[in-house]
Amino acid sequence: MNSHFQHHKPVMHPVDDMDFPRNPSMLPKIYRLTSIRNDQDERLTLCTATLYHERAKMKVSWTTSKPDLRLKVGDLVAPRWLFTASCENGTIRIARLVRMERPEPWENLFHTVPCDWVDDRQLIAQAADLIEALPRPCRYLFNAIFWDGQRFRRYCTAPSTLSGPHSDECGTLYRAVDVAFLLEQMAKDHVIADAGLGILAGLLHDAGKADEFRQVASGEWKQSDRGRLLGHKITLIEWIAEARAMWNVLMPEENYLSLLHSLSCSASAPDWLGSRKSTVLEAALLANMGSSIATQEM
Repeated sequence: MNSHFQHHKPVMHPVDDMDFPRNPSMLPKIYRLTSIRNDQDERLTLCTATLYHERAKMKVSWTTSKPDLRLKVGDLVAPRWLFTASCENGTIRIARLVRMERPEPWENLFHTVPCDWVDDRQLIAQAADLIEALPRPCRYLFNAIFWDGQRFRRYCTAPSTLSGPHSDECGTLYRAVDVAFLLEQMAKDHVIADAGLGILAGLLHDAGKADEFRQVASGEWKQSDRGRLLGHKITLIEWIAEARAMWNVLMPEENYLSLLHSLSCSASAPDWLGSRKSTVLEAALLANMGSSIATQEM
């Protein structure tokens, strides 16, 4: 794994009776839902859930007459606090838990990746640092694509290939971080390149592999029908177009076209195939990143 970033190990703060902050505004606003349980009696349901954020992991509970069955493990959620905060036996009482339906432009999704998704926390820290370097339109587009928890988990855990380098679990994310970092560094040497677009293109270039491979019951990764018939590039273009249209991601048209070109062009495909050759710097850097990574790893 690369060592390009210097990053302090994130501090996890389990919340208990002793250190629960009197002011919940000190806590993160959005969490990853890692477990949920509903215990029903004659009139009310006691709901208990565990929430994860890099800065706080907590167990919460609330009562309701009608549990929200849309809440699923992996969702992004926000607790709604009671007027008077209380914590008993490590469980914080809240008013309710809200499923976050709309992507937040400034949220860093890698701050919500639990350890049971990815145990290499340095990798997650590096990915989070790259997200912090993105301008608002680029980060909003990334979030709009990956606000769905199951898709984001597959992006974080899927291999980049079924054989060779990056064929292990999390291979897609390892490669994305390596490529995005290289493009960020190379952009600094080419003032006409857009560093934000370069980082985003690096993080996204293999992202469609989240649907190209599927993990079967045995734990092995297999190619999906979508991967076999369409491939990850078409999948990614679908995601981008859908996210941009659904959530009104405002990005200058020239940047949007440059991003799509970088993600879909080919340096060596024959003309009759219809693929476009790289014509912008970000696309050329992305096309050449394979040899750059190979040289760096030798």
